[in-house]
Order: sequence, then C-alpha cells, then structure tokens
Amino acid sequence: MNEDDYVDLAGRINRGDMAIGILPLSAAPEVVEGLSRSGSARAWRELGRCYLGASGDVLPPAPWSPDLPFPDPADHPHDRALRCFAEAATLGDHEGALLFARCAREASVAAKEAALARLRPHARTDGATAYQFGLLEQWLDRPGSAVEHHLWAAARNDGDAAFELYVLFATGTGVERDDAEAARWLQRAADLGQDRALYNLGAAHATGNGAPLDPALAVRYYERAAEAGNARAAATAGVMYLMGEGVDEDRSRAAHWLDEAEDLGHPVDEWLAQLGLSRP
Repeated sequence: MNEDDYVDLAGRINRGDMAIGILPLSAAPEVVEGLSRSGSARAWRELGRCYLGASGDVLPPAPWSPDLPFPDPADHPHDRALRCFAEAATLGDHEGALLFARCAREASVAAKEAALARLRPHARTDGATAYQFGLLEQWLDRPGSAVEHHLWAAARNDGDAAFELYVLFATGTGVERDDAEAARWLQRAADLGQDRALYNLGAAHATGNGAPLDPALAVRYYERAAEAGNARAAATAGVMYLMGEGVDEDRSRAAHWLDEAEDLGHPVDEWLAQLGLSRP
C-alpha cells in the first residue's frame, strides 16, 4: 500500500469503521506503521488526527524521532497526536505547525515553546495563524506579547482574535483595562460572526448588563450565535420562544432551536428541568 492508501485507511478509522466492526482491529497497527514509515508531513498529520479520533486509544505508539524537543510522555492518544503534529511541524509544514500549536494547550511548557518556535515562521501567513500564535503566548503566561498578534489577526478579519482582544481589554490582561475598547472589540467580533461574541451581546441585551435592555434584539443575537454553532445560544433562543420573551410565543420555533442545541451537544432536557419547563 502507498501513502494514499494509508491516509484512506486512517480516514476510515476516524469515521468509526473499526469501532463498528467494518475494519478489523489489525488496521490500527497497520495504519500506524504505514503512515510513520511514509514520514511525510501529510502522513504525520493524518496519523495525529487518527490518535485524536474515537478509536485513538487502540492505536499503538508510533516510532517518533528520538530528538523531539519536548519530554512529554506518549502514553495517551493526545500525547501521541501531539508528537505526530510535532513531526509534521518540524518538516516545515504550516498545517502541521497549527495542529501542533492547538494540541499543545494542555501539554508541558516545553511542548508549548516548541510549538511556538515551529509556528513562528508562519505567524504572518494569515489571521488564523497569527491568532493561534497569540494564544500560545497567552498559554505561556505572556499575554502582553500576545496582543500584537491578535491585533494583526483582527485587522485581517479574524473574529476569534477580535473576541480575544475583548477579553484582554475587559479583564486588563496584558493591557490596561479599557471597557470602551473591550466593547468595541466585542462588537467587532460579533460583526465578524464570532459565536461567543454574538452570545455575549445577546446576554447583555437580555439582562441590560452592559447594553440597553432589549429582549427582542437579544433573541436575534442568540439566533445568530446558534447559526454560528453556539449550543448555549440555541438553547437560550429556544427557551425565549417557548416563554415568549422578546418574541411572540412560538412552540415550533422553540422546538427548532432546542433540537439544534441538542445536536450541538447541549443537555437540553436537563436544562429545561432545572428551569421548570417542559420540552415543546
């Protein structure tokens, strides 16, 4: 089999074919051996994704380079994925460096520093990469150094970076606290469709805390946040339609948003029970 075959096999494992018995368990060591032997950035990326997948815990460890620049153990699927992405990043691969950076959040300081070094050559490639570079600086307790990267990313319409600037200015982390500047970045992030910003603005208008009390506008922000994938916003929009808060009571719309929230992972029935409500 060639690399394409092993990448296809990894994709099948990630789709759950091994978990439901379509693929035999012997596919696990086969894909590890094949992709690690190939040794390309693409192969290491796909193997890392495989470790992070639903069947990652049945994949044996790969023969990584002995001189990886961090001492993290490799006895957990996340650790093994981290090492795979580090291999891809060491080959100069931009996507591998991004995956390494994201995966390093819960890893050691040494792993974060290694991820930072490998992402640095790509840091001004696009807004998403600059934002991730800034996050690494924050995870290394250097929020002041993160700000310039978030500003660069936000200037290129990265909503996540704009939201992070809102958080930094609202809390005075790495910058002087500035509520007006925080509000400006929150609105900018919402204008860019960032789901947490849209949710926060919905909450602000729903409560009158930080914005004029306007339940109807709150519902619109919650709906936009839900459309961007925010589970809590979908659940909140559902409840507001169920109770007629800011909108006419509409059990059909309530059911739509509550179903959407459940699909996004929100514990809808448990939440409704806590509120003393029944599902429409």
